[in-house]
Amino acid sequence: MSNNTISYLGPQGTNSEFAALQYNPNAQFIASHTMYEAMMNVENGISEFAVCAIENSLEGSVNEVIDILINPKHDLKIFSELVVKINHLLVGASSINLEQIDTIYSHPQALAQCRESIASLGNQIDLIASPSTAAAVESALSIKNACAIASSHAAEHYSATVYKKDFADNVDNFTRFVVIGQTLNSPTGNDKTSIAFTTQHDKPGSLVEILNLFSSQKLNLTKIESRPTKSKLGTYVFLVDVYSHSENEPLKNVIKEITKIADWIKILGSYPMID
Repeated sequence: MSNNTISYLGPQGTNSEFAALQYNPNAQFIASHTMYEAMMNVENGISEFAVCAIENSLEGSVNEVIDILINPKHDLKIFSELVVKINHLLVGASSINLEQIDTIYSHPQALAQCRESIASLGNQIDLIASPSTAAAVESALSIKNACAIASSHAAEHYSATVYKKDFADNVDNFTRFVVIGQTLNSPTGNDKTSIAFTTQHDKPGSLVEILNLFSSQKLNLTKIESRPTKSKLGTYVFLVDVYSHSENEPLKNVIKEITKIADWIKILGSYPMID
């Protein structure tokens, strides 16, 4: 494995690169074409970690990353997390008349986070999804009357002109990034654990039974959501975040009991919690 190397969703200038730099500015970085590629770099020993967006305060979870983490075929763990304030800008080549913009490129999450701002431009605009906000800037700079929604990090990297700042519909826009590795982090006394499990589909009350286990040990759940198992319609993988480390006795007891009554369970990571 290449130590001190971090993969991220490229190209240079993405919010993922910015998050990776925030996590460890002294690391060596690998720009990946997709989040899947970044995560597989970890599994294949090409990089020690991957930094990937997993949740946005406006648009919710990034399902691509969650689906890879919960896939039994992959042995990847959340090692750490960090939160980045997202500030979307409308950028493009120099000397663009905003009234003539007919195309906007960006990552699907960014396009969704700027729906009202895009509509306020008043133009008939084609929205084109890009693999990343930085790739969107690359595309927009080469096309007449096109702009991109991207960060100041991307605008600076590609020398793009900024036409509008604070372009998101809600300025309170934050993205949670996870640092993905292959091992659990050590307990710090202020930790979070992410767990995925499936219930016995034909047993009434099985989900409530599992959730009550956390309450019985006075463990605080901070998040619960579900993803389809992709094996049978109407069956789901449940995901919970709990304030504790998997090595702490109360949570160890809960995990032991879940193992007895769930169809399947996977610890996605135990890592320091952001205050």
